[in-house]
Amino acid sequence: MEGDEVEPDPGSLTDDEVKELVGHDLAAHDTLAAIEHLESVLVARATAAIPIQYPPDADDADAAADADAEELSDTDGLPTQLISFDDLPTPRVEPGAQPTFSAWIAPSARVPPAGQRRPEPLDLVPLELAPRDSEPVPVVPLAPLPVEHPDALSLDSVPLPLVGTGAIAAHDLGVAGPVGDAIDDDLVDDADDVRLPTGSLAAPVASARVATGERILFGDEPVPAPPFEVEDADLRPTPVERRVGRASRLFWLWFAATSSLISVGVGATLFTLGLSLRQMLVATLVGVALSFLPLGLGTLAGKWSGQPTMVVSRATFGLRGNVVPAALALLTRLFWGAVLLWLAGASAGTLFTAEGWAADPVLPTTAGIVVTIGAALAVAYFGYALVARVQLVLTIASGVLIVVMVAVTWRFVDLPTALAAPDAIWLRVITGAVLVFSYLGLAWANSSADVARYQRPTSSGATGMLWATFGAALPPFVLISYGGLLAASNRALAEDFASNPVSAFSRLGLPGWYPVPLLLAVGLGLISGLVLNIYSGGFTLEALGARLGRRWSTVAVGGAIALAGFVLAATVSDLSSVVRSLPTTLAVPVAAWAGLFVAEMMLRTRRFHQPSLLHAGGAYPDWRWTNLGMLAAATVIGLGLISSDLPWLRWEGYLFRLLGVAPGSDLGTTDIGVVVALGIGLLTPIVAGVPALRQQEDSIDTAALSLGK
Repeated sequence: MEGDEVEPDPGSLTDDEVKELVGHDLAAHDTLAAIEHLESVLVARATAAIPIQYPPDADDADAAADADAEELSDTDGLPTQLISFDDLPTPRVEPGAQPTFSAWIAPSARVPPAGQRRPEPLDLVPLELAPRDSEPVPVVPLAPLPVEHPDALSLDSVPLPLVGTGAIAAHDLGVAGPVGDAIDDDLVDDADDVRLPTGSLAAPVASARVATGERILFGDEPVPAPPFEVEDADLRPTPVERRVGRASRLFWLWFAATSSLISVGVGATLFTLGLSLRQMLVATLVGVALSFLPLGLGTLAGKWSGQPTMVVSRATFGLRGNVVPAALALLTRLFWGAVLLWLAGASAGTLFTAEGWAADPVLPTTAGIVVTIGAALAVAYFGYALVARVQLVLTIASGVLIVVMVAVTWRFVDLPTALAAPDAIWLRVITGAVLVFSYLGLAWANSSADVARYQRPTSSGATGMLWATFGAALPPFVLISYGGLLAASNRALAEDFASNPVSAFSRLGLPGWYPVPLLLAVGLGLISGLVLNIYSGGFTLEALGARLGRRWSTVAVGGAIALAGFVLAATVSDLSSVVRSLPTTLAVPVAAWAGLFVAEMMLRTRRFHQPSLLHAGGAYPDWRWTNLGMLAAATVIGLGLISSDLPWLRWEGYLFRLLGVAPGSDLGTTDIGVVVALGIGLLTPIVAGVPALRQQEDSIDTAALSLGK
């Protein structure tokens, strides 16, 4: 109080006066004063002398309770907030029993009549009885509810417990003294960080803490969305009640998508590079191992944030700067989607003409493209719930058809001939490993988090990484190896397998019933990969700034892929030229992006702050110029260290020419620029990015307050 005002008697204040007094304290941001005023009022009311007749012994408990109730009902002028427990019947003490305690009350609330012993101020009165061998178990009182507004204050709804100093010391309240400097630093201005005056009997009780960004689901287990309910997700975190996926689900989500017969053509392409069988296996293993970095760590990022890959990428490149890698990701999705669609149409046209079902491949090719894009777009339009179920069915079907394909064509494998192929110079193994890495890890790197968004928050991140990488790598490893084995066994067909696997299979003289399973094996695998490609492309388009909504962004991406697929079908007839040149060119900037992204993932010690990935002014800046500059530098250097057979890409390999190395030499054809770009990306955050990362993580709590989330 200021001036000559006299502090009012706490026991004489009315409820409205208490509200006004506490509201004044809270408006002045003086939480401690509000607590002290509440404490003084409650203590004054609780210690008011109330004549209560105690029963002489336990046998008269019921009569005493009735007398107390009658006396209270006839009492006029008692405080409305009086703390009294005398409406509870006094328990009976059975012979041979001793008290145990499930609640404690301050005996100052009871005033015994004259002649009876008054308990000492901090004695505790038992309310329940139990057998003699039970141990007393006190229960900590509930903490006061937070006051959002002074008008919402109600002393009925804010019971402030009266506890002794010993009980206060049992809590980590940050009281100066023996407890000493125990203030927690989890939240700024936290209620339990208040330093209490010496001897205070009222204290807020610390509540359970939730880590920043942690999502808690109350009630039942997460429930999957109906498969034919259109997913309304956008760039926001996946609702926790929909995060039903377990780590093993990632296996079949990726298995079906990567089990297309393109892998057979990739294996044959490795053989045409001059690699022996063992060199092909080594190159495939190295390429699969490198693919673990973007696929595995991207999966972990999706589980952490519940958001698409190109949204999480904003933490690495800035909210505005991320437009560069997002545009690159969209270009990658369009390219690989067009390749999958073209291969579906070309396979249908080749098979129909080879079997005599059509005289001209144009009609079956067109029909194959239309059916494939229609089926894939329909599944991707409905969203994750349908995608997950369809991918499970396609995983089983693809696995069966792959086994059937191997069983039917195994008689054409000649192991002695395949093993007799001589080794090429081992620099060519680098070329093969880069090709596999570009086709597998880098082709799907910017989609890895998109299918991990629905993982349970409690599932293991490491297990999810392993399942995703295993599911994505197993079919290509088997099919690439088998394609190389078939090509090495029959060198006359090696070029056919590399340029058009379906045409090569039809020339093997397969049983008359097999073309249908072969068409299914090709079609289902390509549809599965296209589903994931379109679904991921929709999120990428949204991350670029489109405001169409996920479903219509998916339709837009599907339409662009259909157009590109028809263009490829009209202009390209050789799979090996598509697989050999363009993927490597695209792989260079994607490898640089992947290196920067996964290196920061490995260095982070806190999870992402999801609201800051969507709104400016949070923990992540608009531009991260160091990473953007190194993305450009790694791309320029990488493109100077690869080669291409396409006329309009002959400028690539310019660094080789500056160093006096012919682009067509063994070193010039290694496409080592992809690995160099990946290495530059990995080293940049490790060398120069740690301070920026720590600054991001330190600002997460402040961002949570500024964004209100």
